Amino acid sequence: MEKIFVSDIKENQKVDSVFLIKSKSLATGKTGKTYIYLKLSDKTGEIKGYVWDNAEKFNPLFEAGDLIRIKSKSALFQNELQLGITDIEKIKSDGMDESFLTLFFKSSKYDINTMFAELISILKENLTDAYIVKLADKFLNDENYIIRLKTMPAAKSIHHAYVGGLLEHTLSMLKIGVFLSGHYEKYVIKDVLIASIFLHDVGKIEELSVKNNLTEYSDEGRLLGHIVIGIRAVDTKISEIPDFPEKLRLLILHCIASHHGEMEYGSPKRPKTAEALLLHYIDNMDSKENQFADFIDSVNTQWSQYSKPLDRYLLNSKIFSAAGETPRKDLLPPEYTRDGGLSLPAGLFKGELFD
Repeated sequence: MEKIFVSDIKENQKVDSVFLIKSKSLATGKTGKTYIYLKLSDKTGEIKGYVWDNAEKFNPLFEAGDLIRIKSKSALFQNELQLGITDIEKIKSDGMDESFLTLFFKSSKYDINTMFAELISILKENLTDAYIVKLADKFLNDENYIIRLKTMPAAKSIHHAYVGGLLEHTLSMLKIGVFLSGHYEKYVIKDVLIASIFLHDVGKIEELSVKNNLTEYSDEGRLLGHIVIGIRAVDTKISEIPDFPEKLRLLILHCIASHHGEMEYGSPKRPKTAEALLLHYIDNMDSKENQFADFIDSVNTQWSQYSKPLDRYLLNSKIFSAAGETPRKDLLPPEYTRDGGLSLPAGLFKGELFD
């Protein structure tokens, strides 16, 4: 049986393939008939599945986190594809070929080891404060932390929710932080911003856990949340560094405490320093942009389905405007071209703007 990926399913298509069950619920329709609602997934995306008939028969056979082979047919309902399932068979994953299992777990599109090497390089090139360097090294020498940083998602479902997502998110933010620390150099302590970006989600490695093929919140994650867990983890490492400056400690912990920006979003404090404010906006921007990227990468349509996290429909502007074409520099007026005689102050542009 050939694997049919979620991203390849079309309307009115017969689908006989294996999927991972992300969630399962038993419900009752308007007529009083029981049915099963499933959220099915593989490495390319998710799709809803419904067992309209024989729900009582199939319900005991599988649970969320299982791999199942289904026979079904796709249909479009309210502009969203879903599967009407007629048969289900649970697949035993014990002893299954690892390369086959990777078909069901979305991973970062970037190489994990390459990203980690780049993260190390950025930290070495940009951290200059001896105490902050020691703090970063405390985490980089923590084997348990590194393993989880490389493999954990950055969230359960909303953004960077895949293997390697936490590392990808952290690295992306570091790159933005390096740029903005230079742009706002007069007002920002670069070491504090870079270290805070590196450590802002350290609590995620304890907040989230992977059980039965699914990312779930740990008990500690549900009760405390990653901000509280992260503050504790960073403060513990700081306490192991002799004479770590108290004011530096407070600046870093404040950044972590306030990185969600507002109390209603989970931060015990709102940003009160330039570094904390930049961290919040960098985190917010990268997480939201990742949701756009996920839509653009996974669906070849102009408009997305309704996004609950972003509370809107998303438009793929490149498809909408057919902007994949090479920019037509030849149509620019002469005064806008480098050779067209436009007089610009020396040093206004860094690099070849129109190259």
